[in-house]
Amino acid sequence: MRTAINDAPEWYDARRTEIRGEGYPEIIDIPTIDANWKPDAALAASGDSMAILQDAFDNDPRARISLTGAEDILAVAAEIRGTFGPPLPEAGFLTETEIAAIRESFNVPRVTEGLMTP
Repeated sequence: MRTAINDAPEWYDARRTEIRGEGYPEIIDIPTIDANWKPDAALAASGDSMAILQDAFDNDPRARISLTGAEDILAVAAEIRGTFGPPLPEAGFLTETEIAAIRESFNVPRVTEGLMTP
């Protein structure tokens, strides 16, 4: 038994301590919040930065396109697509007849279909 305890994984001692309820801070050890701390100060700063970001977005020419309608969006999409080269050609190595033959070769009747009698 002692060998099994000595060969236990590294997390074993931490888990045993946790199960016994040891290692947690006592209520008296929990720090108190500074009386001068103002949680709304962070919210005001966050609101200011949000207003700056919103203003930057509203004045960006790319963002204005979304307000002008679908035609402008489609024009931008066509412009972006035009920067790419031609699409790959269609693969022409199998005919439709050959594809149908391959599919048919995998079309094996199920076991239950063989048991049904008309």
